[in-house]
Formats: sequence, C-alpha cells, structure tokens
Amino acid sequence: MPAFLSSFSAAASALMTPEYWIALWPLWKTSILTCAAILLFRILYRSFILIVTEHLKNKYHYDFIDDFFKAFNHPIQTYLWIFALYMFIVLSPVDPFSQHPAFDRILRTSLIICIIWGVYNLCDASHGLIMQILKRSNLNVDETIAGLFSALGHFLCIMLGIAMVAREWNYDITAFVASLGIGAMAIALAAKDSLANIFGSVIIIMERPFKVGDWISANNVEGYVEKISFRSTCIRTFYQELVYVPNSLLSNTPIINYTQREKYRIQYVLGVTYSTTREQLQTVCSQIRQLCVKLDEIHNDGIDVNFFEFGDSSLNIRIVCYAKAPNMSVYLKTREKFNLGVMKILEENGVSCAFPSRSVYFETPIQKGNTKQ
Repeated sequence: MPAFLSSFSAAASALMTPEYWIALWPLWKTSILTCAAILLFRILYRSFILIVTEHLKNKYHYDFIDDFFKAFNHPIQTYLWIFALYMFIVLSPVDPFSQHPAFDRILRTSLIICIIWGVYNLCDASHGLIMQILKRSNLNVDETIAGLFSALGHFLCIMLGIAMVAREWNYDITAFVASLGIGAMAIALAAKDSLANIFGSVIIIMERPFKVGDWISANNVEGYVEKISFRSTCIRTFYQELVYVPNSLLSNTPIINYTQREKYRIQYVLGVTYSTTREQLQTVCSQIRQLCVKLDEIHNDGIDVNFFEFGDSSLNIRIVCYAKAPNMSVYLKTREKFNLGVMKILEENGVSCAFPSRSVYFETPIQKGNTKQ
C-alpha cells in the first residue's frame, strides 16, 4: 500500500511539471480533440434529431415517432458524455488509468444501462403507443390494458438490465433467476383467476373476435360491447342492463358477432290457401323472384323462391334471400319493404294467406230437434 501511494504521488508530481506536458502533448492533443469532437456531436445531436423527427412525422404521419426519440434522448446524451470521458482517458498518456481493463467494462455497462433506460422510457410512452396501435387495428379497448402492458414492460426492463449488468461483471445470477421463478409461481397461484382474465384479454386483443360497439352473443349474454378492460368485457343487453363477463370465460366460449355479418338472411314459409290454383301459385312464385332481383336492398345471389310443400292447412312457399344491411335497423327496414312487396303480389293475384284451420266430420249426422219456445 505505501508503495502504491508513493508511485501515485510520483505520477501526480510528474503531471505538475511543464516538461511532462510538453513531451506528451501530441498524445494529450489527440485525447482532448477526440473528447471535444464527441461533445460537439452531442451538442449538434439534439438539433439533428429534431429535424429528422419532424421529417419522419410529415412523411409517414406516425404520431409516436416523437415519443420514440424523446424516450432515447436523455440516455443517448448521457452515453455520449460517458463515451467522451472514456476516450479522453483511454487516449491519454496516463498509463495506470488508460490501460486499466475496468474502463472497458464500465463503458459496456453504461451502454447496457442507457439502452435499458431508453426502452424503459419507451414503455412510458408506449401507453399512448399501444393505444394507437390498437386503434389502427380497429380494436378500441380500455386504457387499463395499455397501462398493464406498460407496467409489464417496466418490470421486464429492470430484470433484463440487472441480469445483463451482473453478467458483464461476472456475477452468478442463477440464484437471482431462481428466486424470480419461485416468486412468479407464488404470485401465479395466489392470483390464478385474475391471471386467467388477463390472458383472456390478451387473447381477445390478438384474435379480435369483436370490438367496442359490436353486437355479440356469448356465454348466454347478448348485446352491444361497451368496454373491454383487462379483467372483463362490459356488454349492454337489449333490456339496457350492463353485464360484466370475465375475459377468461369469453376466451373459452363460442362468440357470435352479429355486426360482422355481410348479409342478413330473410327466410320464412309463406302459406296460401288451398283454393289457390296452380297458375296462381306459379305466378306468385315468379313475381316474388322478380321482386328479389328488382330490389336494390336484396343481394342477387342466393335467392330461392319455391312451392315447398302441401301443409296441413296451406300451400307453403319457401322464400330465402339476403338483405344488404350494415346493421339491424337497416335490415328491419329492408325486410318491411320486402314483406309489403310480397303482400302487393298476393293482392294483385287474388291469393290469400292461409291460417291454421281444422275440419271436423261426424259419422252420424246430427239430428236437429225441435226447440220449444
């Protein structure tokens, strides 16, 4: 120890002499100029990034580009400070410091920390970034889900940063990773139902079986989706009740999305009386087919109008066609217009709709008795 102090004192005293600086000035000049160039680049970096960010935003119209550069701005500038100091020391003629291997580890560790720092900041900005990505995917979900992804990203960044720094300095992280696994297992067992709902929400986000505003039927609940959170999905029924269905159930049950239908099927059996003649029946079927083709609200494909069967009390005409309707309200108006057109055809051809009836026959005629006044 005294020998080290004496050598350090001798080196310090040598630094104070003008002869030392004159003799080693070329090396000091390279060190100082390199450090100054890096610091100058750091000063110009901010203006350059602002120009690039504005250009990319105007060209690609991505609002989150600005958030991305803001997330990495401070880490990059901090790393440039560290890199300038590193180059100053490494290129300097002070041998005990410039050749020490610890400086390389410090530089690599600083790079790891700055990268993790930028990604951590990006997770903060990713709350809005994730919401924009989901909206561009036509999936409007609750902001809580974006907050959940942000918190998960923070946790992963910290754990990854600790593991990478420890590995850089040759520390054994096996016990640390094992403790994380045991802790994660304990949390998973304690919050099994909550985690099932979270994974269910992830499945809903990935597969996109429905979005906010869709008319769906799932788990014996039918209505319009009002909100999707990380725990449940809120559905307003047609009786105006709010039903909160856990996402774990929705991810494991059949879901009918009525909003995604491209066609609305119109199908029913039209029963006419047995007094209808064969010519009248053929004319009615032909005119109903022409009505389906003529109406703009009806698809021209998939039209079936046929005399189907002899019913108990009617001659049954089976009608199948498909309405062009973006929603239920338009479908109901289209069906009303079609039904009125069918009624007009029946009236013009003198055909009446049948109603259930039954004829009763007696084997022994009923005798009419005299009624006393």
